[in-house]
Amino acid sequence: MTRFAPSKHFVYMGFVAVLLGLMSGWVGWQWNPAIVPAAIFLASAAFLFWLSLQPTIEITDRELAIGKRIIPWSAIARIETTGWLTPLLLKLDLEGGRRILLVYAGDMESSGRLKEVVCECAPHALLDGLPQGQRQATIVVRRGSNAEVEKHAILTLEDEAEVERMFQRLREVGHLDPMRSPEDH
Repeated sequence: MTRFAPSKHFVYMGFVAVLLGLMSGWVGWQWNPAIVPAAIFLASAAFLFWLSLQPTIEITDRELAIGKRIIPWSAIARIETTGWLTPLLLKLDLEGGRRILLVYAGDMESSGRLKEVVCECAPHALLDGLPQGQRQATIVVRRGSNAEVEKHAILTLEDEAEVERMFQRLREVGHLDPMRSPEDH
């Protein structure tokens, strides 16, 4: 079983936001426009504390547990990613039409690892609308202010893995030519 607990960084950032909010509020007694940043800091603090109170996520080979809610891997039909990695937001569509928003307030590394583990443990689930083996890296091209968006496939996941393997070999040996030895430099 793997556990993903919320990061303590969100609590610390919440306390900093409260302090900044109180300082801005104190300045606001003398200069009224300072009330605006005070309200923003205090709202941010509330959001950061809410993130830090999110339940621990536990992953086993059979299920995903978000606090007391247990979801079998076979029940996940679709995983939608968002642009957010910390906090990590994943939209999970379950069989029967239910939808769950997975919120994980962790650091970048553990958020990325959680995303990978969820995708690995639910291999039959669609990832952003595509079967997981067919997902591709894309470049988005915008033309004009209100024109259409073009997406161009660059690499499949297998190609990405091959490029990564070649890069690691290049870092180890210093070249990619299998016929050249390191002494030929």
